[in-house]
Amino acid sequence: MNQKQTKRETTYLRFFGLGELADHGSRGILAFWVILALTFFLFGDQNLIAPNMKNIAASLGITNQAEIDWKFGAEVPTLFFILGALVSLSMGYLSQAFSRKRLLIAAVLLGEIPCFLSGFATSYNEFLILRTLCGFGLGGIFPLIYSLIGDYFSSHSRAIATGYVSLMIGLGVGVGQLLGGILGGADPIDGWRASFIYMSAPSFLFALIYLVFCEEPKRGGSEEVDAANTLSHKITFKDFKILFENKTNIGVFLQGIPGCIPWGVFFVFLADYYENTYLFSKEVAAGMITFAAIGIFIGSFFGGVLGQLLYNIKKQYQPLLCIFSIIFGIFPAVYLLYAFNIVGNMALFIGLNIITGILISITGPNVGAVLINVNSPKSRSAIFSLYNLTDNLGKGLGPAMSAVILGLTTDRALALSLSILFWIPCALAWFLILFNYEKDEETMRNRLLTEG
Repeated sequence: MNQKQTKRETTYLRFFGLGELADHGSRGILAFWVILALTFFLFGDQNLIAPNMKNIAASLGITNQAEIDWKFGAEVPTLFFILGALVSLSMGYLSQAFSRKRLLIAAVLLGEIPCFLSGFATSYNEFLILRTLCGFGLGGIFPLIYSLIGDYFSSHSRAIATGYVSLMIGLGVGVGQLLGGILGGADPIDGWRASFIYMSAPSFLFALIYLVFCEEPKRGGSEEVDAANTLSHKITFKDFKILFENKTNIGVFLQGIPGCIPWGVFFVFLADYYENTYLFSKEVAAGMITFAAIGIFIGSFFGGVLGQLLYNIKKQYQPLLCIFSIIFGIFPAVYLLYAFNIVGNMALFIGLNIITGILISITGPNVGAVLINVNSPKSRSAIFSLYNLTDNLGKGLGPAMSAVILGLTTDRALALSLSILFWIPCALAWFLILFNYEKDEETMRNRLLTEG
């Protein structure tokens, strides 16, 4: 690569806030963008069920509303997230023993093959098994992505980098839900099947590109201190003990379960709620979720940028941003369920969906950056495995809890509102992070100096 080309690449990367990526060469740059593409498609298929719950149920011989709520709103996501949590836990150890690149490819294939086959399911049990197996993908890729991000970027730009990951998650969820709604509306019988095929197929191409052309970064290569002697270390029980001595880690775990319960509900039941309560067509209901996803798209990226700017000014400002965004996000999220006075004004309702998406997504990129900053390179896969366990537990409990409440009351807005209020204990848990963040990061750096 000539000097002029290198300078041009560095310039465009700095424009996107990713200037540090240039140090990893063309293969490292390609790897980062391919990882984002894989994230988009993996999360794109996560919410394909939501706009087509009734269509899928009818195709598989299920017509009772309570049975639809329980099977597709509770059983399917719960088993999906349970498997994802178990797979995620194993990644903490496996990433120390095997190449993260090969593990990432394996996770993508194990998740996307059953997603592709979901489009051909002929019974509910078959569909349930295939959707559960998709948990291999999300559970496996999550800790690996953040481990790799920590090695591509230093603490001065990690929140921006994790913002791109969160952006792809939000964009994937929104596009997937919109695609499912459009295909399901055009063909109520088989449209939902096509959506699973279309959202999973591109992942195989990107996995091949990643395998052939991309390289994983040196573990610990972006740290400001020399940690070379710790990189060949295999994770042990003592290391897990150190992880739990870190109060910031504990705060992240504590906020994870209640914080993810609303997310497990928001996109599982909201499209159906719009369709049946506000009497929107399937396409319009899916479109509204897409506008919420556009807000998530904006909040995920600029939340990471803002979090990084605040971190660079004063580290405690980053968790403060998360506390305020969580609290203020509750109000529009609940109002979405009681907005009868503005649903006739499509522009206002679209705006409400976008604002809600922005506020509820600011925390995402920052929690990833916080965890990377307070944990050493050797333990990042393990810590994100544990974090993903709490994350998946919350997302699995949310739909199940709402399905139970929906079985006890005909007030669907009340059931969904109770789920959204779990963001209150989530915000309170962030105070533990606020008071310990700077100290725990300094402890981690001192430990690296001692071990290095």
